[in-house]
Amino acid sequence: MKLINNILIIVLLYFICSARTCTEDDSTAERDKESDLSELRDSIKQVFEVNFPDDELLKALEETAKEKLIDFSDYLRLVSDSSLDARFRQQAAETAGRLFVSKDINIRKWSKAYPVHDLKTLEYLLSEGLLRGMSYWIQPFQIEVKTPLTWKNDTTFTGTLSFYQQIIPFDNQTPPVNLPAITVIDIYALKKIKSFGQEHLSIWEVYLGDVK
Repeated sequence: MKLINNILIIVLLYFICSARTCTEDDSTAERDKESDLSELRDSIKQVFEVNFPDDELLKALEETAKEKLIDFSDYLRLVSDSSLDARFRQQAAETAGRLFVSKDINIRKWSKAYPVHDLKTLEYLLSEGLLRGMSYWIQPFQIEVKTPLTWKNDTTFTGTLSFYQQIIPFDNQTPPVNLPAITVIDIYALKKIKSFGQEHLSIWEVYLGDVK
């Protein structure tokens, strides 16, 4: 959590220092801004740019993976709700897709509760949700790290999360149902090149994978 707090502080300072005040002389403000941003870029690199993530960063990435699993459920709920605006649902589908390492991942075990068959991949699940909507949505709970993130190669760590699923109808009249079986999802920590202002940083990002 210390790492996450540091990241939030750095990002906040970045935006504060990027804003020019009305009372400062333009040239002075610009010099101060460049000096502050230079120091912030160094701090950002120390937090984000690591060739090999330590235990603290790996645990932070595992917590982020849990959050992304919950986010996926929330976005999929929007995608599946046919009462919402179609453009809003489409945007939710695109955002949900970016949480995963690929749209071709196997998501059959997530979809097993749905009445529609052959929703084998994330792409099919999102497409079906947009096309027809669903009568309920699925919420994960009791999310735990089953397999900690482990080195695979210089740019990839892999692990798994385990969780239970709760089926929640949209009609608000039918009670939710908890599925008894434990579901497992792959998670990936991948080294990516990201732009931060004018800087290009090599950072570790976490993605969801196959549901088993």
